[in-house]
Parts: sequence; C-alpha cells; structure tokens
Amino acid sequence: MSGIAHAGQPLAVPAVVGPSMLWYITRATGIVALVLLTGTVMLGVIGTARAASQRWPRIVTASLHQNLGLTAAALVGVHVVTTVLDPFAPIGLVSAFIPFSSPYRPLWLSLGTVAFDLLLAVLVTSLLRDRLSHRAWQAVHLLVYACWPAALWHGLGTGTDSRLPWVLAIDLACMAAVAWAAWWRLSLAASPAVRGTGLTALAVLPVLTAAFVIEGPLRPGWALRAGTPPALLGRAPATAADGSGTSGGAGRAAVRLVNARFTGTVTVTAGPGEHRRTVTITGRTVVAPAERIAIVLHGAPSGGGVSLTDGTVRIGGAGAPAWSGPVVALAGADLVASVSGPGGRRQARFTLAISGRSVTGTVSLLTGGE
Repeated sequence: MSGIAHAGQPLAVPAVVGPSMLWYITRATGIVALVLLTGTVMLGVIGTARAASQRWPRIVTASLHQNLGLTAAALVGVHVVTTVLDPFAPIGLVSAFIPFSSPYRPLWLSLGTVAFDLLLAVLVTSLLRDRLSHRAWQAVHLLVYACWPAALWHGLGTGTDSRLPWVLAIDLACMAAVAWAAWWRLSLAASPAVRGTGLTALAVLPVLTAAFVIEGPLRPGWALRAGTPPALLGRAPATAADGSGTSGGAGRAAVRLVNARFTGTVTVTAGPGEHRRTVTITGRTVVAPAERIAIVLHGAPSGGGVSLTDGTVRIGGAGAPAWSGPVVALAGADLVASVSGPGGRRQARFTLAISGRSVTGTVSLLTGGE
C-alpha cells in the first residue's frame, strides 16, 4: 500500500488515482535523463584523452558511453511525450522541436527544446555514421557538450522540483562530475592558453549557475517571473469585500500557490469504538500573504495513522475566497485533491513530511485537476 509516514505508520490508500501520473513520469524521466547525460558527457570527455587500463579498456568506455547516450535519449523522448500529453501546461508537439513556440516559461522551456534538438542531431548522425565523413560526424557529435548545460538550466528554470533539496543535490552532483572530468582533461592539455582559458570557464560557469539558482528558483514568486501564464497559477480578479463584485470594495485576489512551503500540526482523533479514525492537518504557508491549509483524512485505524477511505482539503486566507474539495490520490508523500473555488476547478498538490505532531511540506494549486 502506498502512503505517507505518520508517527512511524503508513496512511495507506487502496490505489493511486487522479490525473497526475503524466506529471510524475515527466519529473522522473527528466531527472534520470540528466544523470545519464552527465555520465555520457563524462565518458566522452575522458575518452578524448584515450584513457585506458587493463581493467578498464577503451572498448568498455566507448560501449558504456554509447549505451548511456541511447538510454538518455530514450528517457528524454518519454519526457517530451508525457510533457505534451499532460494537460496542465499549454505545451504542444511543435514546442518540443521549435524554441519559443509555447507561452509556458518560454526561455526555460526553450532550453529544453534546444537540448532535445541537439540530442536528436547527435542520435541521427550516430545512426548514419557509416555514411558520413569522420570530421562531419565528430562536429555534430560535439553538440552533446552544449546539450548538457542547456538541459541542466532547463531543469532548474522550468522544473517543478527545482527547490527540493534532493533535486538540488542531484544537480550539484552532476555539475561536480562534469567539472571534474573537464578539469582532468584540461590538465592534460599541451597548450597553456587552452588550459588557462578552459580552467577559467570551468570556474566561472558553476558560479553563474549557483547565482541563478539563488536569485531565481529559490526566490519566492519564481513561477510567475519564469513565465508561467497567470491562468495556470490560479490567478483571478479581485472580488469586493461585500461580495457585490464591484471595484469599489477592498478586494483580495484569489489564492495563487506554486510549490509554496507550509508548516503546521497533525491531530489524530478516534471515532466511536475505535472503528474509524480522523487525521487532521492544519497549517499556514510561510510566505505572505499566509494561506490557511486544512486537510482532513478519514479511515480505519492503521497503526498510528489511518487506512484512507476519504478526505477533504481547504485552502484560503481569512476573509478570502477558499478552495475546497475531496482528496483524490495519496501516493507516498504526495497528496492530490480536486478543489473548487473562485476560478473554477483546480488541482491541489501537496508534498507532506510528518514527524510526530508536526508537518512541513509544499502545496501547489494548479489547473488541469478536474
């Protein structure tokens, strides 16, 4: 049974339902593809020095380099297909091949498009290698080195998980691995000018990437600044305080949340005869204006938690239009609810981390959750 941890016991559900499977596949394939592409680049850089040993002959390096590249390309293909099929963002098939053809985070999505196009060029020319001159094949094959930073920045800029510590750790490990391979190869360069220029670039690029992450994805409001259409952020016109809908009232915009951090508490109460148990999670987002969050889960007792049968979610600040609706999926630490509010119907996605009576996590209020 899938569930989230509570007091050492699972809150299990019979099955995972809801419209988020494509979203999960897109996230997973993108991250794994970056890791495999990192390995491909590392082996390619090392291979240019013709490094070999008795235990690790060049044929092994070349074979592993090729297989990693093909696997990465296959995962990128799945990543692109699930992105296009996912109804959350307006990303069409054309946008997978032509940069700046989608209104969704155009710059950062286009970096992914460029990386995909470069990878396709490398893949096609590799399949046609016998029909191309070595110089032509090698010139195109070198594009994979431009593909890697484009893919990295694409993930940082447009990925919904860019702020998660474990995702940042993977990105950091990929940068460190490529930096080490490049440093090792540059240390063997015969030309001092080439070695000095390469080492300077090697020192500057990670600093620029770190500065971008700190000032970009890690800062509040990045989703809007990155180019996410306001409609996808749950934005709606302000409503009058008296409910009349006129512009003369002290209005407040509808809730807009994307990967917003929240903290709160967990309460477990027993029903009559201990045959039914209720888990109540209440909290607030940590970025102003604070939004109240209430999650109520019902089910049969299961250790310190419940075996989920039904649940509800409510999101909204004091005096503000609220979003509320039923829980439709619970998988691991991820909870999904289909909620209705001022802008129609939305999908509320939570990532929960429960420890004793405390809970932390993130919440996103997204379209496409009907």
